[in-house]
Amino acid sequence: MELIFLGSGGGRWVTITQRLKTGGIVLKVKKDIQIHIDPGPGALVCAYENKISPLSTNAIFVTHCHPDHYNDAEILIEAMTKGMTKVRGVFAGSKSVVEGIEGIGPAVSSYHLSKVEKLFILEPEKKFIINGVEVSCLKAYHTDPTNVGLRLDFDRTLIYTSDTEYRDNIAELYKDADIIVFNVIRPRGERIRGHLCVNDVINILKEVKPKIAILNHFGMKMVDERFKEAKRVEKETGVRTISATDGLSLDLKELKIRGQLRF
Repeated sequence: MELIFLGSGGGRWVTITQRLKTGGIVLKVKKDIQIHIDPGPGALVCAYENKISPLSTNAIFVTHCHPDHYNDAEILIEAMTKGMTKVRGVFAGSKSVVEGIEGIGPAVSSYHLSKVEKLFILEPEKKFIINGVEVSCLKAYHTDPTNVGLRLDFDRTLIYTSDTEYRDNIAELYKDADIIVFNVIRPRGERIRGHLCVNDVINILKEVKPKIAILNHFGMKMVDERFKEAKRVEKETGVRTISATDGLSLDLKELKIRGQLRF
């Protein structure tokens, strides 16, 4: 079981400049279960750079309709469906991604969706099972109103917050997790609409105590601050906290880091 960060960047300017890569996250639960979450720009190339075959992908999740999350979704569908020659795999996207809403999206063509075996629209409180992995959709507070976070239950419980701003009740959504991946766009208390800052993560981790917290999806102001901020989170909360890096891998069984880790 492995979680691989094909990119640790997010937001417009990091995506445009590629100060950090934006390929999303790949979850490998077993040999035959490979899930790609939020495949932003460069996801296909980043997969090959990290010796991950997109042809082995079983499921693609896109939490909302912003390019740093959906950009490579169609080409990954083409890989998952063996060049669009087979009806195969799962695609799960927010309503904005699949249907479009309020001038946002859709992000994936009906042609591409016609080749997936199962299609799910991600909505808060919705649950479904993919090859033994139970997926629960969590409320998120973002500029795309259909955005969701994800809870994935297998031998571990993994939370992916996606992009969301802090609310007083948000920690309740993340309880009982083994691993929480926080999308954190800015350092310290520098909040912007629709996103977490590091102080928000600290507030959440004072209420929930996962085995490990991973800071991810960094905006431009976090690029040079991310390692220092991860150390601060761990010191103030007592929760083991690391900063994602491009290509970072977490062994989900042992909760050991492989790949690049810096402080």
